[in-house]
Amino acid sequence: MGILLDGLSVAVGAILGKICKKRIMLKNFSVLGIGIMIISLVGFFENVFNIKDMKLESSHLLLVILALIIGSWIGEAIGIEEKLSLFAKYDNIPGNAFMDATLFFGIGGLQISGPILLALNQDNSQLILKSLIDFPFALMFGMSYGGTAAFSAIPVMLLQLLFWVLACLFGNFFSDGFIGQLCAMGYIVLFFSGFNLICDGRYKISNVNMIPGIFLIIVFNLLWTIWGIAV
Repeated sequence: MGILLDGLSVAVGAILGKICKKRIMLKNFSVLGIGIMIISLVGFFENVFNIKDMKLESSHLLLVILALIIGSWIGEAIGIEEKLSLFAKYDNIPGNAFMDATLFFGIGGLQISGPILLALNQDNSQLILKSLIDFPFALMFGMSYGGTAAFSAIPVMLLQLLFWVLACLFGNFFSDGFIGQLCAMGYIVLFFSGFNLICDGRYKISNVNMIPGIFLIIVFNLLWTIWGIAV
């Protein structure tokens, strides 16, 4: 239920945004980009750092940075962003709108922890919360990019289903540390999505090519769990 609700909030929000475009015009995406960056920073610090005795302590930062560096190198070597752009153009879907909306709605703490919580505890609360957060942002995407952003609901739901299935099959591997690392990596990718929106093409960070880092977090944790090393 939660997965379907979130997908509907993205699709309906984007479509309503397109309809309201004639009444509410957004001249640029700066406000949305700033909002994305703030959400990303807060989410990153929440998942990587612990506040103890008025000091920031981190036990996951090194692993997240390592996954980011290696994952970005893999993404650049494969050319993920270029291939996605070609696919989007082939389907007559503007690449920037589709990829930015997919990254914003499809990568983040609630996107990952929501399906896991649903699989392990049959709890829809985080996915319902995510749908409430996504709806106003989907409106803004729809007003600026049109109904194209509604297509992002498909990969968003597919990703949530993937995490739900993985959590059902390998629930024992999803420790608190693992989820924090995974969410932190997702927020890094999302942060640069907001940065690209603010820059409006003047500067471009290939954040799509950072996505393999998310899967490296999974691989690292699986290997270290097999070897009996706590991460």
